[in-house]
Formats: sequence, C-alpha cells, structure tokens
Amino acid sequence: MKRIEHLLDTVAAIAIVLLCILITANIVAREVIQTGVPDIIIMVQELMIPAILFPLAGATAARAHIAIEVIANLFPAALNRWIAVIAALIGVVIASALLLAGWMEFWKTFNSNAHYGGVFMWPKWPGRALFVIAIAFFEIRLIHVLWVDLRAALSGKPAPEKL
Repeated sequence: MKRIEHLLDTVAAIAIVLLCILITANIVAREVIQTGVPDIIIMVQELMIPAILFPLAGATAARAHIAIEVIANLFPAALNRWIAVIAALIGVVIASALLLAGWMEFWKTFNSNAHYGGVFMWPKWPGRALFVIAIAFFEIRLIHVLWVDLRAALSGKPAPEKL
C-alpha cells in the first residue's frame, strides 16, 4: 500500500507542476500574444482532481488530517481511542457514499461519451476515473485505520502514530 500511496503522491506532485506550467503559460500568452491557452480552465479543472485527492490515502496513513487536539487532550486516552474508531467509521461511510456517487458518474460519462466543449473536446470520463481511483484508495486506507484503531480500542493499547 505504501508504494501505491507513494505513486499517488508522485502523480499529485506532477499534476501540481503541470498546473504551475499551464497557468504560467496562460499568463505569459495573455500578456505577450494577447490570447490565452485554449481550454485552460478544463485542463486546470481536471488536473486539480489528482493534485487534491491523490494525497488523501497517504495523509490518512500518516494520520495527518486536521484534529482538534486542544479538546481531545481533555479526554482520557481510552475515550480518545473510541472517538478515533467512531471517526474512522464515519469516514468509511462518507467515503463509501463518495465512491458510489463517483462510480455512477464515471459510468454515466464513460457510456455516454460525454465531453467538454471547447477547442480540444476533452472527454469527461478520465477526470471521473481519477476521482474514483483516489477515493477508492482513500477508503481502503480508512478501512485499515478503522481496523487498527478498533484493535487498539479493544486492547486498551495506543494506536500507532503512522500506519
């Protein structure tokens, strides 16, 4: 799983670099030749999917999501372990709903051959597929976190800092 998360993080970094290049090229083109890069909005929109969503699985493994430690530190450790289990369970439910909706949207756009208007007529399904891939790996990692946290809560031992 670590290799897949590393690959997803690498693809996210490449997407960010491509975003920087595209936006810079668009700004330069607008200033120099008085026209922008064709379909720049669509390209940026599609690159934002891997840039934002691909690192989710790795962030979940590192337990690097936002937490309110000021409040959590007021509770006993045993209660915090059960709160972590409930949070992971809620995360799995939400990610499942997102995965199902993403899959249905991907399937609809793939079968309908839907595309964006514009110069290049980009198909819509690759972005939907990237969304499904990102959420699927995020959910797999959430299920792993749920399992680890549930074992920690039942045993009374602290859960590992990173997975």
